[in-house]
Amino acid sequence: MVWLFLNSLHITKTFVTLRFLADTQLPVFIGNTIRGAFGRALSRLCCELPVTRCDICSGTQECAYGSIFKAQSEESTTNPFVISAPYPSKGKYFAGDTISFCITVFGRACDFEEDVISAVKSLCTGKLQNAMVINTKEVYSREWSDRGAETIAPCDLLTIRFITPVEMRSEGKPLTEITFEALIDSLFGRIAGIIDNYTDNKFVLPYHLIARKPFVQADYRLRRKRFSTGSQPVDGLIGTVCYFGDLTEYLSYIDLGTQLHIGKKTTRGCGEYDFTLDDHF
Repeated sequence: MVWLFLNSLHITKTFVTLRFLADTQLPVFIGNTIRGAFGRALSRLCCELPVTRCDICSGTQECAYGSIFKAQSEESTTNPFVISAPYPSKGKYFAGDTISFCITVFGRACDFEEDVISAVKSLCTGKLQNAMVINTKEVYSREWSDRGAETIAPCDLLTIRFITPVEMRSEGKPLTEITFEALIDSLFGRIAGIIDNYTDNKFVLPYHLIARKPFVQADYRLRRKRFSTGSQPVDGLIGTVCYFGDLTEYLSYIDLGTQLHIGKKTTRGCGEYDFTLDDHF
C-alpha cells in the first residue's frame, strides 16, 4: 500500500454558550440566525479598527470580516468557516434557557482568532437580542494533515450520521442518496476550496484514491428535509448511511470533513456529520 503525505490545514474551533434573558422564539434551523449575528458583529468590529488593519471597501481583505465574510457569492466560493448548531433547535426558549454552538475557522482565517472571539462576545443582536454570552472557549487549535494515515487500522465498515441537512446536487438536482463516490467527490472539492484559497499551498488530489474507485456497498437510511430560512431555502438529507468496502485510505479525509462539513450552506449550519467505524462486516 502506497501512502502519500501531501496536505495540511490549520483549524481553530470556538465553543459558545448563550443564556436567554427573556422568552424568545427562534427558527428550528438556527444556524442561519447565528451566521447573520456573527457577520454583523465582525463587520462592526472591523469598522472600529484603524484603516491600516481593515479596508473593506477597497477589497484588501486585511481584516477579519473581509477575510471570513468575503464579497463573492457564498454559493460559488468557499468560505473559511462553518457553524455547528443544534438541529432542530427547541424553537421556543424561555428565560434562563441556554444554547451552545461552535464556530470553526480554517487556514489564514485562524490568524483572526482574537477578532472572532471579540465578535462572538457581541453577537447578541437581532433575533438573539434577548440573550447574553455566558461562555466562550477554544475547543482546540490544531494542524490537520494526511500524514500518519498509514497508522490507521484497516476498516471496511463505516457509518456516517448526517446531523444537519446535507445539500448535494448532481446535474442541478438534489441527491436522494449519497453514494460513497458522491461523498468523496464532494469532500475533496470542499477540502480543495479551503486549502487553495486560505493557505499558502494548493490541495494535492490523491489521484490513486480517485482512480481506484473501490467497490463500496451502502445501506441508506436518509430522509429529505425541505424548508426555508429567511431568503435561504434548504433542501437536504439527514440520517445515516453505512458504507461497506475497502475504506481505510479515505479515513483521514473523512475525519477532516467532520470539521469542514460538506455540501452547500455550511456557514449556515448545513452539512455537519460524524462517523463510527469497525474493522469487519
